[in-house]
Amino acid sequence: MALGLGFVAMLVSALVPSAIVAAATAPALLVLWLAVAADSRPEPPRVVLIAFVLGALSVIPVGLLELWLKHNVPITHNPWLAVDVSTLFFVGIPEETFKISIIVAIALRARDFDEPMDGVVYGAAVGLGFAALENVLHLVRAGTFWEIIAIVRGVLSVPFHGALGAIAGAYIARARFGGALNVHSRWRRPRLFLLAWLIPVALHSLFDASLFSIPHAKGHTAAVLLLSQTALIAGFGAIAFAVLLARRITRHQKLWLQTKRLPPAHWRGVWAECLIGVGLSFVALTLGIAGSSGVKMAGWALLVGALGISWKCGRYLKQVAINRHRSATTASTS
Repeated sequence: MALGLGFVAMLVSALVPSAIVAAATAPALLVLWLAVAADSRPEPPRVVLIAFVLGALSVIPVGLLELWLKHNVPITHNPWLAVDVSTLFFVGIPEETFKISIIVAIALRARDFDEPMDGVVYGAAVGLGFAALENVLHLVRAGTFWEIIAIVRGVLSVPFHGALGAIAGAYIARARFGGALNVHSRWRRPRLFLLAWLIPVALHSLFDASLFSIPHAKGHTAAVLLLSQTALIAGFGAIAFAVLLARRITRHQKLWLQTKRLPPAHWRGVWAECLIGVGLSFVALTLGIAGSSGVKMAGWALLVGALGISWKCGRYLKQVAINRHRSATTASTS
């Protein structure tokens, strides 16, 4: 009996790292599927996943920059003002600037960025990649309470980051495809690029400043409630605004919708399988690195199967995207 309980305890402890990775990445992948499914036609998984990975990797330079700023830039001793300044200059501006730079690079360099809704998809992918790795780091540091933090961040923080990326991508797409979206003005593109940066920075800073100010308001119930409501309004308001922009773009991109050939039901399920394979590969890689000998073997076997699922789905979606591009080219030529 004791031997059996010991084996179970050892197995549970070996599975904790992979459970943390699964809890951190699953919300991001789910929201990414919702963003992909909102598009009228599928995007190639290669570009979407590259955007996701670049967003995740941007956590590293952003984190180093934030550490340098905190240690080298003086801040006022007023605790309330210090929170506002630090969240704006040490968090909001660096994080959103890095993410928006990646979205702009994809918009200018990726051949598959060929319709307005792509800005929402790739922008959300960048923001969710950032949120996924940031979530992993938060849960690793959380210790024994990582399950509660995973639920809270999965419900609000992860979709919030995805929404900020989608908002930036929507404005960048409007700047690039303004003629198709009935946007005509001399200052249209500079104004839209400015809004693509300014709105996410403002929302991110307001959200973080409200949350980080709550500890300073202990003992003042009204102030705590006001700050909590402000954070919730900023977080869920950003998500609602991103959905509104996506729907508005979908209604106005008539030039591209006229060339639609494939009903969404044919590929949304395949995209779901692809992202499930990606998520399983994260979990399997964690098992293969952090598990015991038996768990490692199971992890590497699961990794092979997960990558096989993603590869198969990726081939199908790539072919669908190629066919879509050919249909659009033929229709525009005609």
